[in-house]
Amino acid sequence: MQAASSASTSARLCKTSRIVSRTGVRAVRVVAKEVQADAARGEPLPSTTASSTKAPNGARRVRLSASKSGAQGVTQLERTLAEYMALPASQYSVLDARKIERIDDDTFRCFVGELRFGQWAMEPVLTCAVVVEPEAGGCTIKLLSCELRGSKSVEELNDKFSAQMSNVVRWRLAGGVDGSVDGRHEIMSTTSLEVDLEVPAWCGFIQTSSIEGLGSGVLQNVLNVMVPSFLGQLRRDYTKWAAGDASRSPVGDL
Repeated sequence: MQAASSASTSARLCKTSRIVSRTGVRAVRVVAKEVQADAARGEPLPSTTASSTKAPNGARRVRLSASKSGAQGVTQLERTLAEYMALPASQYSVLDARKIERIDDDTFRCFVGELRFGQWAMEPVLTCAVVVEPEAGGCTIKLLSCELRGSKSVEELNDKFSAQMSNVVRWRLAGGVDGSVDGRHEIMSTTSLEVDLEVPAWCGFIQTSSIEGLGSGVLQNVLNVMVPSFLGQLRRDYTKWAAGDASRSPVGDL
């Protein structure tokens, strides 16, 4: 009787594992379809990587990464784009007051908004520093820390992951198709994001490949939305500043 009960329990566990595995695969396929749709619209293919290792305590670890580059055309006014990009961080607009708050002259806190990984929801809160590089024609935004907010299970992850992010922002004279400079101006952004995560015990029944695929896809989708929005806000903020608006008030939503 005991052997039969154990066999029945094992069979149910195996069946449950197969169901969860198929669910994870379906989630990855949804992300893949979104990437293919971006490509069909002419969007650059996302750059994502994922790799898994084991932590010293034997727990699984995954490394997720994504990157996104973009450019936004700008009509240069009397106050030049080069002057705008050389402003000290203390004169930066927060762009979106609902999602970004200033901590000090060159440090900001950014509320990304809710992200969903399958059935789990979380909100990353980023603390970032701005390093202005006038000679390079812009600045670099670097991640100092990241805090996850949400359920107790989500917030327990704060001791189990590390994240690195940089956003290199520059201006340039845009080139024509023949390589010549045609006098147009652009603001460029190149953002890279990497997360190293210890897989929590409550995800133990999900295959590592499913976690990697879904996680990298979610990160890429976030960058696909945020980078163009960020560039559009910089263009509007430059236009206000160049027209003489000294208020440095927010310009819109991220």
